[in-house]
Amino acid sequence: MQKDVVIIPKCTHKERMQENFDIFDFALTDAEMTQIEGLDTGKSLFFSHHDPETVEWFMSIL
Repeated sequence: MQKDVVIIPKCTHKERMQENFDIFDFALTDAEMTQIEGLDTGKSLFFSHHDPETVEWFMSIL
């Protein structure tokens, strides 16, 4: 939210939905935001979306 990124949580329980709205009672520091930004390597941890073999495999299971 501090970076103006839309967040769409998946939830089916009313209590958890209410908890998801409780995000406005704190803010991350600049140092914390920098640490989080450092986690993004720009690469998938699971597979490459640009690898032709991976794309072919996905298309084969459709």
